[in-house]
Amino acid sequence: MAANSENPTARQTITPASSPLDGAILYPHIVCFLLGLLSILILLGMTHLFAVNLGETITRNTVRLSLTWYLAALLIMLGRRPADWSAYTQRGIIMRWCWTWAMLSFLVHLAMAFHYYDHWSHADAFERTRQVSGTGEGIYVSYLFTCLWIADVLWWWLNPLSYSNRPAAIGRTLHTFMLFIVFNGTVVYETGMIRWAGLLGFGLLFVRWWISRQRNLSLPG
Repeated sequence: MAANSENPTARQTITPASSPLDGAILYPHIVCFLLGLLSILILLGMTHLFAVNLGETITRNTVRLSLTWYLAALLIMLGRRPADWSAYTQRGIIMRWCWTWAMLSFLVHLAMAFHYYDHWSHADAFERTRQVSGTGEGIYVSYLFTCLWIADVLWWWLNPLSYSNRPAAIGRTLHTFMLFIVFNGTVVYETGMIRWAGLLGFGLLFVRWWISRQRNLSLPG
């Protein structure tokens, strides 16, 4: 296979080309922050106004919002350049904010689920997980999923240069694990429109991955 700068297994050492306070860099930060905040506030407000079963609806809607941000982040990641991982490019900034809002929306989802379904009780969460998946210990997988996601987002914000130069295997392992959980949550244990939406999302990711792979193979090495 041709060697090239976009091969995810061969990350380059990234150094920032501009200051985070530059207008061209600051503007997408502001836009992405406001869009993410408004998406959560509008979703919560509309759900409170129109939901018949508030607990179920708000829990489902917040995880759908999280998965939407997650899908957007992954689609951008599959077309990124090495410099984008440092989040000093506009595409890198948008990519990191999508990843961040996906995680924050997921935390809101967890809060809603623990409030309306589990009454802030680990024992209740354990039992509900057992009823859904057949094993209550699966709740610990959910805890691991959440902790790894938070850690990844924090690493990207607190030390973007270290994050951009980390071994590609770390990101691949993380996303393989997370996508396995998401696939089970949206396709295996769901039905109807949610299952179809999950299959569509994974289909889009496959197509984006294939296009990126063909582009990389066509580059001179």
